[in-house]
Amino acid sequence: MIILDTKEDYENYVNLLKSKGEIISLVPTMGNLHDGHLSLVEIAKKKSSKVITTIFINPLQFGKNEDFSSYPRTMDQDIDKLKKHNCDILFAPKSKNEVFNKFDDLKNLKAGPKGNILCGKIRPGHFDGVLKVVYMLFQLTEPNLSVFGLKDFQQLYLIKQMAKKYFPKLKIISAPTIRSKNGLALSSRNSYLDETSIKIAPLFYKILLDGINNLKNSNNFEETIKYITANLEKNRFLVNYVSFMTTELEKLKLNTSERKILLSSVKLGQTRLIDNIEFN
Repeated sequence: MIILDTKEDYENYVNLLKSKGEIISLVPTMGNLHDGHLSLVEIAKKKSSKVITTIFINPLQFGKNEDFSSYPRTMDQDIDKLKKHNCDILFAPKSKNEVFNKFDDLKNLKAGPKGNILCGKIRPGHFDGVLKVVYMLFQLTEPNLSVFGLKDFQQLYLIKQMAKKYFPKLKIISAPTIRSKNGLALSSRNSYLDETSIKIAPLFYKILLDGINNLKNSNNFEETIKYITANLEKNRFLVNYVSFMTTELEKLKLNTSERKILLSSVKLGQTRLIDNIEFN
């Protein structure tokens, strides 16, 4: 696996790959890799001839009192995992200047109204920061395709919209959420969970599933949201939001046949968890 940490070396190597006619896939991450990330690499391998994974903890997507300084940095372990999964190139910028060298060009890049709901409402500016780093990685790489996980559904939706506007030839691939055997969606922040919380955390997904079953019986979104919220709070979760929406992140109409999605964010102790379930 080739490891690059400067913009110049990275661009030169990517240009070499393109001159050879390689089909390039990009898997952007913030490191602390788990099986969810590695599943993205596996999908990328099947659909391209060269897989690039990036590891960059993006300061622009963290709020003032969030965990930027304490976010897990596990580069040696991440490199070992990527090698085992036959990733071709790792781009791990040694500073933000290697990514945001043209930061002035990004001042007007905003997530818009759908970036200010759900996670965007509780983390103001978060998705603006996400889109800025992803935009720059797309611009530096000009990949044929890029793979993102469905666990971060709102993020994926916004990246797809941004790509459609600025990178129309780029194919964005949605990868299924990878879960532990107990149902908990894999996340880098799961490592924050203490001994007690790790036993409670799997209830998050189970309560959401139960909520969907409740909706099928009641056909009442508001009542089901109250039902889910009460069950979460009863099990020590601090609820940030529970919402039923269309897969275009629009409000649902009653008795609609549209595909639906239940999205939720909670805190368990000091750990933020997010999850979603699509259903008909």
